[in-house]
Amino acid sequence: MTNYAKSAIKEIVARYGTADPFIIAEKLNVDYYFMPLGNHPLGDTSYDNHEPIIILNESIHDSPQKYFTLAHEIGHVVMHADLAGYHSGYASYGVCEYQANQFATGLMGLLYVEENGYGPESYFDLVHHYGSPVKEID
Repeated sequence: MTNYAKSAIKEIVARYGTADPFIIAEKLNVDYYFMPLGNHPLGDTSYDNHEPIIILNESIHDSPQKYFTLAHEIGHVVMHADLAGYHSGYASYGVCEYQANQFATGLMGLLYVEENGYGPESYFDLVHHYGSPVKEID
Protein backbone atom coordinates (compact mmCIF):
# COMPACT_ATOMS: atom_id res chain seq x y z
CA MET A 1 0.00 0.00 0.00
CA THR A 2 1.33 3.42 -0.88
CA ASN A 3 2.17 5.85 1.89
CA TYR A 4 -0.40 8.24 0.38
CA ALA A 5 -3.26 5.76 0.84
CA LYS A 6 -2.03 4.77 4.32
CA SER A 7 -1.82 8.36 5.51
CA ALA A 8 -5.25 9.18 4.04
CA ILE A 9 -6.81 6.19 5.83
CA LYS A 10 -5.07 7.03 9.09
CA GLU A 11 -6.24 10.65 8.95
CA ILE A 12 -9.86 9.81 8.08
CA VAL A 13 -10.24 7.08 10.72
CA ALA A 14 -8.61 9.23 13.41
CA ARG A 15 -10.78 12.22 12.52
CA TYR A 16 -14.11 10.39 12.43
CA GLY A 17 -13.49 7.47 14.80
CA THR A 18 -14.71 4.85 12.36
CA ALA A 19 -13.78 2.99 9.21
CA ASP A 20 -17.40 2.64 8.08
CA PRO A 21 -17.59 4.30 4.65
CA PHE A 22 -21.27 5.21 5.07
CA ILE A 23 -20.57 7.11 8.29
CA ILE A 24 -17.46 8.68 6.75
CA ALA A 25 -19.48 9.91 3.76
CA GLU A 26 -21.98 11.46 6.16
CA LYS A 27 -19.23 13.13 8.21
CA LEU A 28 -17.59 14.45 5.03
CA ASN A 29 -20.98 15.78 3.87
CA VAL A 30 -20.67 13.73 0.71
CA ASP A 31 -24.03 12.76 -0.73
CA TYR A 32 -24.36 9.29 -2.21
CA TYR A 33 -27.22 7.81 -4.15
CA PHE A 34 -28.11 4.37 -5.44
CA MET A 35 -29.14 4.63 -9.09
CA PRO A 36 -29.62 2.25 -12.01
CA LEU A 37 -26.32 2.07 -13.89
CA GLY A 38 -26.73 -1.20 -15.77
CA ASN A 39 -24.05 -3.81 -15.21
CA HIS A 40 -21.26 -1.26 -14.85
CA PRO A 41 -19.92 0.83 -13.27
CA LEU A 42 -20.55 -0.15 -9.65
CA GLY A 43 -19.79 3.38 -8.52
CA ASP A 44 -18.73 6.77 -9.76
CA THR A 45 -17.92 10.19 -8.34
CA SER A 46 -19.06 13.39 -9.98
CA TYR A 47 -18.73 16.98 -8.90
CA ASP A 48 -21.44 19.63 -8.78
CA ASN A 49 -19.99 23.08 -8.18
CA HIS A 50 -16.87 21.43 -6.69
CA GLU A 51 -18.97 19.30 -4.31
CA PRO A 52 -18.56 15.53 -4.72
CA ILE A 53 -21.58 13.33 -5.34
CA ILE A 54 -21.14 9.57 -5.27
CA ILE A 55 -23.39 7.37 -7.37
CA LEU A 56 -23.61 3.69 -6.43
CA ASN A 57 -25.16 1.13 -8.73
CA GLU A 58 -28.53 0.07 -7.37
CA SER A 59 -27.55 -3.52 -8.23
CA ILE A 60 -25.25 -3.54 -5.17
CA HIS A 61 -27.72 -1.94 -2.74
CA ASP A 62 -28.27 -5.19 -0.84
CA SER A 63 -24.78 -6.57 -1.44
CA PRO A 64 -21.62 -6.39 0.68
CA GLN A 65 -20.01 -4.88 -2.45
CA LYS A 66 -21.57 -1.52 -1.49
CA TYR A 67 -19.01 -1.12 1.32
CA PHE A 68 -15.93 -1.54 -0.83
CA THR A 69 -17.44 0.48 -3.66
CA LEU A 70 -18.34 3.44 -1.45
CA ALA A 71 -14.92 3.26 0.25
CA HIS A 72 -13.27 3.29 -3.20
CA GLU A 73 -15.23 6.38 -4.23
CA ILE A 74 -14.44 8.10 -0.90
CA GLY A 75 -10.79 7.33 -1.67
CA HIS A 76 -11.16 9.40 -4.83
CA VAL A 77 -12.84 12.23 -2.91
CA VAL A 78 -10.19 12.28 -0.18
CA MET A 79 -7.07 11.66 -2.27
CA HIS A 80 -8.02 13.11 -5.66
CA ALA A 81 -10.26 16.07 -4.88
CA ASP A 82 -8.02 18.35 -6.91
CA LEU A 83 -8.09 15.95 -9.88
CA ALA A 84 -11.78 16.00 -10.76
CA GLY A 85 -10.82 15.43 -14.39
CA TYR A 86 -8.52 12.50 -13.66
CA HIS A 87 -10.17 10.35 -16.34
CA SER A 88 -8.52 12.48 -19.01
CA GLY A 89 -5.09 10.87 -18.82
CA TYR A 90 -4.67 7.10 -19.05
CA ALA A 91 -1.59 7.00 -16.80
CA SER A 92 -3.14 9.17 -14.12
CA TYR A 93 -6.38 7.19 -14.37
CA GLY A 94 -4.53 3.95 -13.55
CA VAL A 95 -2.69 5.52 -10.61
CA CYS A 96 -5.86 7.04 -9.21
CA GLU A 97 -7.78 3.76 -9.49
CA TYR A 98 -4.93 1.86 -7.84
CA GLN A 99 -4.79 4.38 -4.98
CA ALA A 100 -8.58 4.30 -4.51
CA ASN A 101 -8.48 0.48 -4.38
CA GLN A 102 -5.69 0.62 -1.81
CA PHE A 103 -7.65 3.12 0.25
CA ALA A 104 -10.79 0.96 0.13
CA THR A 105 -8.95 -2.27 0.95
CA GLY A 106 -7.16 -0.69 3.91
CA LEU A 107 -10.35 0.93 5.16
CA MET A 108 -12.24 -2.36 4.91
CA GLY A 109 -9.49 -4.08 6.92
CA LEU A 110 -9.97 -1.53 9.69
CA LEU A 111 -13.75 -1.84 9.48
CA TYR A 112 -13.41 -5.59 9.92
CA VAL A 113 -11.39 -5.03 13.11
CA GLU A 114 -13.88 -2.39 14.28
CA GLU A 115 -16.81 -4.77 13.84
CA ASN A 116 -15.18 -8.02 15.00
CA GLY A 117 -12.49 -7.01 17.49
CA TYR A 118 -9.77 -8.81 15.52
CA GLY A 119 -8.28 -8.75 12.06
CA PRO A 120 -9.40 -10.88 9.14
CA GLU A 121 -7.71 -14.24 8.73
CA SER A 122 -7.40 -13.71 5.02
CA TYR A 123 -8.15 -11.33 2.19
CA PHE A 124 -11.15 -13.56 1.40
CA ASP A 125 -12.69 -12.63 4.77
CA LEU A 126 -12.68 -9.01 3.60
CA VAL A 127 -14.17 -9.94 0.23
CA HIS A 128 -16.93 -11.93 1.93
CA HIS A 129 -17.84 -9.09 4.29
CA TYR A 130 -17.35 -6.01 2.12
CA GLY A 131 -16.88 -6.88 -1.53
CA SER A 132 -13.68 -6.58 -3.48
CA PRO A 133 -11.88 -4.37 -5.94
CA VAL A 134 -13.13 -4.94 -9.42
CA LYS A 135 -12.00 -3.29 -12.61
CA GLU A 136 -15.41 -1.78 -13.32
CA ILE A 137 -15.39 0.65 -10.38
CA ASP A 138 -14.73 4.17 -11.60
